[in-house]
Amino acid sequence: MMIKTVIIWTFMAVCVLDTALGTQFKDCGSVVGKIDSLDVSSCDPEPCQLKHNTNTTVTIKLTTNEQVTAGKTVVYGIIDGLPVPFPIHPNDACKNMPCPVSTGATVTYQNKIFILPSYPKIKLVVKWEIQDQNGKDIICFAIPAIIVD
Repeated sequence: MMIKTVIIWTFMAVCVLDTALGTQFKDCGSVVGKIDSLDVSSCDPEPCQLKHNTNTTVTIKLTTNEQVTAGKTVVYGIIDGLPVPFPIHPNDACKNMPCPVSTGATVTYQNKIFILPSYPKIKLVVKWEIQDQNGKDIICFAIPAIIVD
């Protein structure tokens, strides 16, 4: 009975930890802020499954270490080492998070990207940047993905 209880508690702890971690990512040069958590709607399981004709939602909880008065979203698909721009509308990051952001403030940014049916079915790395009013990366993350039907 004791072993069964330990197994159940271990399983529950792993489930809670996995939920708390959100989407796994590589920080690719956050300067003005840090990513506290990241959730990409199509990343369970990983790699992220970017499905044609659907929206993928990106939610980032971030903390700034400088004041941010304006922001711009820049997204690339890295294919064979080459960055290919993904069109993102709106690219004004202040439409996806509150602006201005005070130094040390924590905010939530949320945006969607539509996966066009014309995109080829390939593996890639998605590089997502939010830049401040000076063009410095507030945050930058990279995640592995695959475009699917």
